[in-house]
Amino acid sequence: MNTDTIKKSLGEGMDIGRIRQEIIESSTDTIYRKYLNGNEVWYFKVLLGEQNYSNKYDEFKRYVNTKLNIRFNEIAIFGSAKCGFSLSPDKNLSLFHEDSDIDLALVSRELYMQFWEAYLKKLYNGEIESYNRFAKGVFRKFIELDQFPEDISLYQEWEKLADADFYHHLQFEFGISHDINYRIFESWDAVENYYKAGISELKRKLEVS
Repeated sequence: MNTDTIKKSLGEGMDIGRIRQEIIESSTDTIYRKYLNGNEVWYFKVLLGEQNYSNKYDEFKRYVNTKLNIRFNEIAIFGSAKCGFSLSPDKNLSLFHEDSDIDLALVSRELYMQFWEAYLKKLYNGEIESYNRFAKGVFRKFIELDQFPEDISLYQEWEKLADADFYHHLQFEFGISHDINYRIFESWDAVENYYKAGISELKRKLEVS
């Protein structure tokens, strides 16, 4: 799906100027609740045009639950796939586009600790030289799998679950053609803190721009 198709699918209801002003004038909590909470996912509702978009989102989570062994209530889409535009302070409200990823939050302390302990073991064995970027995520209680060492067996086991068949099913059953960026959070509080911090920084940038 190309950028023009995506922009067309936004329709005329996406007024970035109005959203910009709303972010400046509203509290961080208000923006978080309005755009990142709930079962309304822009990717399913607008881009894919699903009439029963909440049900489709639930079906997607049930599939991820079954395939990746993650509990249904530990799965959530965030980022620009959630609301159609980015709330990242570095992206200036950019629209979801053909090269965007779907940010999938997996909220499981058990899974978080498994990956953290596997990484820590490799670090203590002297097999990791630079870990600053990874450590920044752990400090905020999340792990990004695209930063995880591919030679760790736990990661390799994950790759066997999130294999080509997994993505083919997502494409043909759900119409999902974009890459998925996995972020494992220690708790829902960690999720909220992470995204609210981004919104707060975005507010500050918009206020002076």
